[in-house]
Amino acid sequence: MTKFQYNSEGDITSLVEAVVQFLYSLGAIDINDKKQISSKETQLDVIDIHLQLSKIAQNLNEPSNPNYIFATMFYELFVKSNNLFIHDLHFETNNRFKRISISQEKINAWKRMMEYFGLGYRYNGGFYALPQYKLIKDLINYIGDWEGPLHVFFEDKVHPIIPCVYKGNVYNGIIFSILNLNSSHQIQLTRKQDLPFQSYGEKSEWNWITVRSESCVTLFK
Repeated sequence: MTKFQYNSEGDITSLVEAVVQFLYSLGAIDINDKKQISSKETQLDVIDIHLQLSKIAQNLNEPSNPNYIFATMFYELFVKSNNLFIHDLHFETNNRFKRISISQEKINAWKRMMEYFGLGYRYNGGFYALPQYKLIKDLINYIGDWEGPLHVFFEDKVHPIIPCVYKGNVYNGIIFSILNLNSSHQIQLTRKQDLPFQSYGEKSEWNWITVRSESCVTLFK
């Protein structure tokens, strides 16, 4: 419990209960009739977790439900504003979700879980929402072999797993993370002339992506 405690004093019972319910909604644990908790035998990988988060966001659609808030904070606070870093996440969350009060302890727990799930890093008291290299590699492995316009890749392949598109604009954190993989063997970014889609990169030089599965990369190394 102390790992989620924002201050040394106080009662964090409600926090623990919220985290348990959140893990239950993710399908990571079971709770029987006697309120006994056990982990699921089937181990969820990080992509499974993000797919479950997307399902929670779609199925609940209730701004006063803590699980809905936890599942949509990344999209609502970072993606929609295209903001990589938020220092006072407690204030911004309560300012956005006004139908329920979210404690600092719950925000602290969210930051820890989202860092563990690969969506970013706790930094200087806030949260830096730059998806981690391992998460993006796992995402690429999950998607598998694919080739097409880079913007379509973001919209059709990445967004259903990690929400990253708002009003046709792709979140910079996802763009930076994907471009960072261009130096690896798993993706290749190129440019095709007269393609009716947005280009990306420091000089808007990329608009086409080729994704290779990990097995394919290993085979042709």
